[in-house]
Amino acid sequence: MKSSHITRSIQRSSNLLLAIVVIASGLPVMGKAKTTPTCRRWLDKVAQSPKHAESGQSELRGGSIGTIDFVSTDPWGIASLTEAEKLDAIQCLLGAENDLRPAAFGGVTRLDVSQLFAPVHVDLAALYAISYIFTGHFDHGDAVALRGKHASASDHLGNYVTRRDAIHRAYRAYREWFAKVRQVGLANAHESGLQPLEGSGLRWY
Repeated sequence: MKSSHITRSIQRSSNLLLAIVVIASGLPVMGKAKTTPTCRRWLDKVAQSPKHAESGQSELRGGSIGTIDFVSTDPWGIASLTEAEKLDAIQCLLGAENDLRPAAFGGVTRLDVSQLFAPVHVDLAALYAISYIFTGHFDHGDAVALRGKHASASDHLGNYVTRRDAIHRAYRAYREWFAKVRQVGLANAHESGLQPLEGSGLRWY
């Protein structure tokens, strides 16, 4: 009797463990969104490559090593993309909100800006890239940084830093904007003056 009882208990435990394993295997890994190869290519444009992360350098794909200034206004060839490709790219980059890897670019986009900026993460660079895709101009802002009430701080070296809560506010605004863009199309959004940060109290530097 005791042996039979122990056997049944072991079987029940084994079945329970198997069920847990089966269920768990079907769950997504938290914090890791599934990305298509095309989306990964867009994220790779925004994220610093490991070799430059190790050396402390930043890189602009299609441009030169260093900050993003002094390059073509359309280094990624956005003008050649279809509307569907642009919309897919924007959708992809909107998923980078909590990506804190070093960005491939940052700092100023104009020679006449004297402010110094701290290195940025992928999350902020992705938003900047979205506006680049929308406007067709990489230098749509004077720097890869947000301005507005409580949007910035200074690091220990006195460099301009965009606060994390400002970046999250910007993502909310961009998502609301993108929902409207999907309804009217990119061309109509341009014509009507629909802007990603409108009503957020934020603007690009």
